[in-house]
This record gives sequence, C-alpha cells and structure tokens, in this order.
Amino acid sequence: MPKKKGNACSRCGKPFVGLIIAKTVTGVVTIYLIALFFFNMLVPADEWLEEQLSFIEPIIPFGWEYVPISIICLLIFFPAMTTFVVPAIERRYMVGGAMACKDCQALIRKEQEAAVETAKAKEEAKAYAHMAKVEGLENSDPWLGKLIRVWRLDNPSKLPDETMLEELIMARNMEKAGNFEKAAVILEKYRFWEEAGRMRRLDDQKVIKHITVDMNELIDQVGTRGLAIPYKCQSCGATITIDKDSNKEGLKFCSYCGTAYNIEDMVRIIQHALE
Repeated sequence: MPKKKGNACSRCGKPFVGLIIAKTVTGVVTIYLIALFFFNMLVPADEWLEEQLSFIEPIIPFGWEYVPISIICLLIFFPAMTTFVVPAIERRYMVGGAMACKDCQALIRKEQEAAVETAKAKEEAKAYAHMAKVEGLENSDPWLGKLIRVWRLDNPSKLPDETMLEELIMARNMEKAGNFEKAAVILEKYRFWEEAGRMRRLDDQKVIKHITVDMNELIDQVGTRGLAIPYKCQSCGATITIDKDSNKEGLKFCSYCGTAYNIEDMVRIIQHALE
C-alpha cells in the first residue's frame, strides 16, 4: 500500500529541503496575502485603527487598492503552488508508491528489479514444471497421451492447462468406475467427440448386459408362478414389488429417489425366490 507523502525520506528519514522550502513559502505567502486583504478591509475605513496599527505598515501597507491586489495574488499564487510546484517537487522523490531520497531511490529500484526477476523466474519454473507434467502424461499414459496429442494438433504452440489435465484424469477414472456418462460429459467439454461416443456405447452395453440378458426371463418366471418379491432400494430404503406386472424398464431406477438399482442383487433375490 502506498505510503503517505511527507517531508522526509520514508527509508532513511533524510529531510527533503527543497520540498520543505516550497511548502513553507506557500504557507507564509498565503497567510500574508490573507492578512493583507483582512487589514485593508478594516483599517482604511477607521483612522483611529490605522493609527494604532501604523507599526505594521512597513510590512503590510494600507490602502483600498491592496484589497483587489491581495485577492488576485492569492487566486494565482496558492493554486499554482499547490497544484503545480509542490506536486512537481514531490514527484521527484516518489518511487514505488513511497517518497525517498536519491540514494534510497536507487536501492528501491534495485529491489523492484530483483522482485521482477524473481517473479519471472518463478513463472518460468512453473511453466517448465507444467510442460514436464504434460509430457510425462503424454508418454506414460497411452489414453491420455492420445488425447493430449490430438488437442495439441488443434492448438499449436499451446499446452493443456492444469484444469483440463485434472478433468481428463477424472474422465479416465470415471471409465474405470463404470460411470461412462460422466466420462462422456467431460470428454464432450473438450471436443473429444469420438471418445465421448465410445463412453456412451459402453454405457449402453452395460445396461444391456445387466438387464436384457438376465431380467427378461426372470420376470417371466415370476409372473408364471404368481410370485410377489419385495426389493428395497439401497439408497433410500423404498420398497418395490417384483411381480407379474413388473417390466424391465421400471426396474432400472428407483421411482422415489431416482438411483439406479443394483441389478445383480435384484437378480440374486429373484433367483433365490424362484428356487
């Protein structure tokens, strides 16, 4: 945060003589002109008062003509000093948001240059570390490497940012966990259309594998035997009944919380009831 302006160096405390003189002259002359105006508004109209104050006449002359002179001089002198002269002197001592003498200004500039070099070195080190990470993933992980190479072909002279790498790693982990839809959404975000399509085909195959192959025949057997088999949702605990009116579409997701049923558990329960 910039330090407040003063009359001395913020580092070593050395006084700014030129600035002090300029401020002192501004204050003294301004007070003199105000006094000149004030006394000449009162004294010329009162002979007794003029006689009593005659001792200051060598310093402050009396006469009506000094009223406009004092006003004009004040209107010119004070703004000129406070707007141009004093700020110009202050700017000579200003560096890095603080006021300093010439010797300290040199030190401050060296510190600023060193800080810039340090920040630049940190940015370069960070960029190098990121480049090494990208190259490491590209060479060590075949799936990620393929995606990174495709992306770099579409974006020459650029590297995938940290967020993109983390999300692609998440997509790979979602694939391992069987959450193909989540993986597909991430891949679509970065325009990997073919990989997103492959994920959705895997999701379709998962549904077909668990429901179509096993459940169709089992539901027919439950209906034939007139059974009513209770099944509880593992997420919310709601109970559904598997009977002759059930269909495979209605046995995919819980109608209460929307969670996908564990089809393998459901198959085992039905098979146990049919034994």
